[in-house]
Amino acid sequence: MGHRIDPLPFGKKLSDSVFEFYKPKTVHLEVVFIHGLVQGKCEDAYWKTWARDGIPENLWPRTWLPKNFPSARVLALSYDASIKRTATDGRMDLYGLGENLIQEMVDFGRIGQNGVPVVFVCHGFGGLVAKQIVVFGNKRPFLGYQKVQNLLQNIDAFCFYSTPHHGSHLAKSALYHSGGAKGPLLESFKVLDQETCRLNQEFEQSKRPSWHFHVAAESHEISKFREMVVAEASSRYGNATHMTLYASYVDICKPSSKKDSSYQWLTMHLKEVLDRNLVSLPLAIESLASESLVRFQEQEESVKGMLQEFRIVGLIGMGGSGKTTLAKVVYQSICSDFEKSSYLDDVKSKGTLDEVLVTLLRQFGIKNRKTGVEAQLSDFQDLKEIYLKDLKTFVKKHKVLVVVDDVGSEENFNHLLACMDFINGREDSRMIVTCREWQLLRKHAPLVGKYEMKLLNGSGLDIELFSHHVYKGAKTELRRREWLQEYLSRDASGTLISDFESVFNSIVDACAGLPLSLEVMGSCIGSYLKDCDVSSRECLELWRGALQKFRDAEALDGAEAGNERPWKSLRISYDDLGPSLREKFLDVACFFCGSLRYDYNSLLRIWGGKPSDCVDLKNLQDRCLFRVNKEDGVVTMHDQLRDMGRSIVKGDGEYMTRVWTDQDVGRVLQSKESRATVGLSLGDWNKASHAIVRGKAQETSMWEILFSMFTWDKPMVLRCRNLRLIDLRDVQGNICATIVLEDSSSLHWICLRGGNITKVPNFVWKCIHLYVLDLHGCIGFKELSELVGDLVKLLELNLRDCKYLRSLPPSIGNLVNLSSLNLLGCESLTSLPPSTGNLVNLSSLNLGGCGSLTFLPPSIGNLVNLSSLNLLECGSLTSLPPSIGDLVNLSSLNLSGCGSLTSLPPSIGNLVNLSELDLHWCGSLTSLPPSIGNLVNLSSLHLGGCGSLTSLPPSIGNLVNLSSLDLCYCGSLTSLPPSIGNLVNLSELDLQRCGSLTSLPPSIGNLVNLSSFNLGGCGSLTSLPPSIGNLVNLSSLNLGGCGSLTFLPPSIGNLVNLSSLNLLGCGSLTSLPPSTGDLVNLSSLNLGGCGSLTSLPPSIGNLVNLSELDLHWCGSLTSLPPSIGNLVNLSSLYVLRCGSLTSLPPSIGNLVSLYSLDLWGCSSLTSLPPSIGSLVNLSSLNLLGCGSLTSLPPSIGNLVNLSELDLQRCGSLTSLPPSIGNLVNLSKLHLGGCGSLTSLPPSIGNLVNLRRLDLDGCGSLTSLPPSFGNLVNFRP
Repeated sequence: MGHRIDPLPFGKKLSDSVFEFYKPKTVHLEVVFIHGLVQGKCEDAYWKTWARDGIPENLWPRTWLPKNFPSARVLALSYDASIKRTATDGRMDLYGLGENLIQEMVDFGRIGQNGVPVVFVCHGFGGLVAKQIVVFGNKRPFLGYQKVQNLLQNIDAFCFYSTPHHGSHLAKSALYHSGGAKGPLLESFKVLDQETCRLNQEFEQSKRPSWHFHVAAESHEISKFREMVVAEASSRYGNATHMTLYASYVDICKPSSKKDSSYQWLTMHLKEVLDRNLVSLPLAIESLASESLVRFQEQEESVKGMLQEFRIVGLIGMGGSGKTTLAKVVYQSICSDFEKSSYLDDVKSKGTLDEVLVTLLRQFGIKNRKTGVEAQLSDFQDLKEIYLKDLKTFVKKHKVLVVVDDVGSEENFNHLLACMDFINGREDSRMIVTCREWQLLRKHAPLVGKYEMKLLNGSGLDIELFSHHVYKGAKTELRRREWLQEYLSRDASGTLISDFESVFNSIVDACAGLPLSLEVMGSCIGSYLKDCDVSSRECLELWRGALQKFRDAEALDGAEAGNERPWKSLRISYDDLGPSLREKFLDVACFFCGSLRYDYNSLLRIWGGKPSDCVDLKNLQDRCLFRVNKEDGVVTMHDQLRDMGRSIVKGDGEYMTRVWTDQDVGRVLQSKESRATVGLSLGDWNKASHAIVRGKAQETSMWEILFSMFTWDKPMVLRCRNLRLIDLRDVQGNICATIVLEDSSSLHWICLRGGNITKVPNFVWKCIHLYVLDLHGCIGFKELSELVGDLVKLLELNLRDCKYLRSLPPSIGNLVNLSSLNLLGCESLTSLPPSTGNLVNLSSLNLGGCGSLTFLPPSIGNLVNLSSLNLLECGSLTSLPPSIGDLVNLSSLNLSGCGSLTSLPPSIGNLVNLSELDLHWCGSLTSLPPSIGNLVNLSSLHLGGCGSLTSLPPSIGNLVNLSSLDLCYCGSLTSLPPSIGNLVNLSELDLQRCGSLTSLPPSIGNLVNLSSFNLGGCGSLTSLPPSIGNLVNLSSLNLGGCGSLTFLPPSIGNLVNLSSLNLLGCGSLTSLPPSTGDLVNLSSLNLGGCGSLTSLPPSIGNLVNLSELDLHWCGSLTSLPPSIGNLVNLSSLYVLRCGSLTSLPPSIGNLVSLYSLDLWGCSSLTSLPPSIGSLVNLSSLNLLGCGSLTSLPPSIGNLVNLSELDLQRCGSLTSLPPSIGNLVNLSKLHLGGCGSLTSLPPSIGNLVNLRRLDLDGCGSLTSLPPSFGNLVNFRP
């Protein structure tokens, strides 16, 4: 499915100053664009600055950037940037600008609050604005404001397009040669301006060492002034990387294509940001089973609690106990709380610790000092001393989180600690280490806390987990018995039920609560129940036999300490496999579960793709000997299973069937013949040979002997007649060219991924029995040899990211058995040969990112077995051939980002098996053919971003199986056809940002299965039809940004299953209907920015399941109804910036579940009711900016769970009540700017957990009470 890209020229308005161009479902990066000064009106500068020719369609931050960075949230700031001073423009100076923008960014834009890196992209004066934002973030009162500190912590880089760090000579010309008064910002544009000098000095003091800076400078003059706006000397910044671009000041940030240097410059640095912060991205957690994740919730909290006490926590447990999974769960949960974080995976299995240290350097963003390039293993030895010095300095200055998974040995742990100097680093840095023995960490106690993994025995979870795998998901005792009775009834063996249950319980006991053993053993004996040829009594004997084997099993050779128990159970499962299953298991363990992984279907093809292979693979999966990731279909294997499999192979000694280490590869290369070898990886051999060439080999070994035997102008002969698999990843082209196979008759898989080759090695074309050829990322070659046509048994050809490949040979049509052809990212490919139509067995054709592809050959219609066709971002494709309609088995068609596609052929309606059609961001598409209604099996239709689409055909109503319809950002769509109501199976309808949509048809109420309805940003929508109340299954309704909506129909109360109602920014909404109180399942109600809303109906109190109520910026709201106290499940109440609110009702104290109460900026609030003290679960109370508040009630001391109290800028507050000392769990107290506060009560000394106290700006406070010395945890 394509990326959802916002085609609306103005983006989504989050506040007056913050606009959002694009927001992915999962955010991994935030990019913030800041424009420079403008001559006239500045309302549109936030987007016109970047849009070539001032055309919305050319606004690359919302069109190109999301396609290149689909997980990046893209935003822009808008500010008063006018050079000229008028009644409305050019009024704000740089100082006030920074103060205003930083608040809107974090409060309304939530920028920097997602725990992901933030990048500022600035044009001209916008760079100075970014600096001022940073400077203000380091001033009072923002030093105590966590959201602002989150932003500063997450900033990673600044990219400056022609920023005048030292001013511009043209500022003087602008001051004297253009008419009218001038705005104050222009002064800061002058050379050596005092304000700019002040800003630069403060920025240098505020910036953090982890930030990165990049400069792009102009080289062309502006014709009007006959000179450059920003001279090169002024554009330079410190040690920032600097590039001069072939463009003027105006055009430098308006690239005409993705090939322009200005665009490539930025995307290069954004990729660097993602690489640096890769470890901070969410990790895929391969759970032992979904049913067992519940136990991690309790363990996660325990580990997080220990991290409050210990700087290092060791997760100790035997193999298969879930250490790695728990480490990932905790890591995901807390990594955003640190400046930098690193996850070092499976340290024990790495070749050297140098490899681990290079990973750590990269994840921390520490680069080569001289070149500015990321740390490389190849240069680490030469620069090791410098790298480690930089690493130690970094750890000393930054709050870091490091996870060391499976550290392996005490020596490894000590070495890593020493290299980082972690013990002498910051006290708030943390480390999590997983290992099997406490002995490895023990000498560092009490610095290290010990957490022993809890096994499942005795908890009941062991029986549940085991039962899940034995009885197809049955967990309860009743369901297990029912399942077993049904099984035994097939041959009237009901009397055996107690025998089965007895063996079942005995195996559970024998597994002793070890999750991996329970899982594998359960799957093993569960497989006997599926065998129709086995009687119930025979099955029982097989169960008893497995139990006896488990009890009698000896430790395997090669099993390390802590592995014995799981390996016993795993070996029993392995021994139970037939020969074919064993071979496949060992293939995965030795080659396909490390850095090289394949999806389920690719593995099938590697083994030949026969029906028996499908059965084998399913059998291995059912036995839990590997897993298939739901997201991408990739096959993974538990490290215990991998290690056991490799141990079995190594146990064969010189007759090893699979070879992957340098020593074993060397033996094979030396031997005259190796009949046993079926799989060979030259990856380690390649690394070792290069080390010898560079003279960097660690020690004299047989590699030096072997290397002397081979020179690259002589053949490297492989005498392995039974060789099936060969891995040549990253092997240099000169090595590949020398390889000769004496017998290639058995070879089925060749991997040349990432190889530095200019052509495919000759030996490949002789492998006529090859099933899979993987050339992913081979960017060195431009054409594929005609000899590819000789590989007639080929099932998969992977040419992904061969970006200089220009064409395919006509002989490609000879590959009549080909099932998968992957050309994703072949951006130089201009066409497909007509012979492509001969690939009659092709099921998957991936042409995504083939930006130079202009047409498809008519013969494409001959691919009658094609089920998936991906044309994502084929931007030059203008039409589809009519023959596309002949693809009768096509189930998925992705045309997302085909911006030149103007229409679909009528024959599209012949694709009767199509289930998903993606037309996202087909900006030139004006209509859909009526035949679209023939796609009766279509379940998902994506039209988001089709900005030229003005209407939908009435036949759309024939899509009776449609479950998802995406029309977001179809800005020209004015109405929906009445037939839309026929889509009775529709569950999701997205109309977000359909700005021309004025109404909905009454038939919308017929969509009785609709669960999600998004109308956010439909600014022209004035009302909802009464039939909206018929959507009884609706759970989410988004009306945010519907600024013309004046009321909600009373029928809204019929939506009894609604859980989320968003009315954010509905500025014309004056009231809510009383029926709102009928929404008894509502959990979230957002009324933020409803500036015309004067009151809430009393029925609001009926929303007993409401957990979050957002009323921020409801400026006309004067009071809350007493019934608000009935919301007993409310956990968050946001009333910030409600300037007309004078008081809170006494019933507020009834909100016993309230966790967070935010009253920031309620400037008319004069007091708090005494009942506030009844909020015993309140953790955070924000009263910042409540300037009329004169006192706090004594009952405030009852808030025993309060951890943060913010009273900043409460200028009328003269004292604190003595009861403040009862807040024993308070850790942060902010009193900055309380200018009338004359004293602190002596009881302040009782706040033993107080870590932070902010008194900046308390000008009337002359002394501190003696009890202040009792604050033992206070950190100034």
